Amino acid sequence: MSKQSKNAKAKEIYKQMIANSAAFDTKDNTTFYLFSDDCLAKMNALSALNLSAKEKEQLEALKLSKELYVSRIHRLRVQYMKHLVFDKLPEWKDKKNLFKFGANHMPKGESLMEVFDIGNLVSNIEEANYRKSLHIMLIGKQQGKTLADLDQYKSFLTVVNDDNWYAYDLRPLKQAISKNKLKVADVKLERIIKGYDYLVFIPEVTKDIERGK
Repeated sequence: MSKQSKNAKAKEIYKQMIANSAAFDTKDNTTFYLFSDDCLAKMNALSALNLSAKEKEQLEALKLSKELYVSRIHRLRVQYMKHLVFDKLPEWKDKKNLFKFGANHMPKGESLMEVFDIGNLVSNIEEANYRKSLHIMLIGKQQGKTLADLDQYKSFLTVVNDDNWYAYDLRPLKQAISKNKLKVADVKLERIIKGYDYLVFIPEVTKDIERGK
């Protein structure tokens, strides 16, 4: 938005927001700069300026994102995300595309948050076009953590004994569940197996991977 804006005052506010956001992240806050009072005040100041139609649209979308997260209405947030994906459908239809969302959002079936999410939407669209989507879940140790902190995945991680990456093909397990040859007591783990094609373990994840896994 800073690069697109033609308004000098708006550019200055964007510059301040970028600097304040960077400083906010270095303080190990448990929330995001987007949710801070400073961010809200600056978005309100931007709204009062003469901005382009596209800039206003982006600003309103940012405000809506803040409201959806703060209100914690997960279903409404997912609806909005699906709306955004579907709105871009003409741009990615009939192409090879990579969708990067958090693991909660990308299973083919019911998500880990008990709603039908982005992964389900993409899977349905691809099936309707006689294609298949490939769903990959990334997990890994956060800095300073151990394998014990990934206890829900211990069925997979018992073979991990070095610093290599590990890839697990979940499709045979899904078939075994469908044929009643495998019982999975943990509902969340069953959703992962049924919803993903592969699970990839990374020895130590960076902050960027943590946010997008």
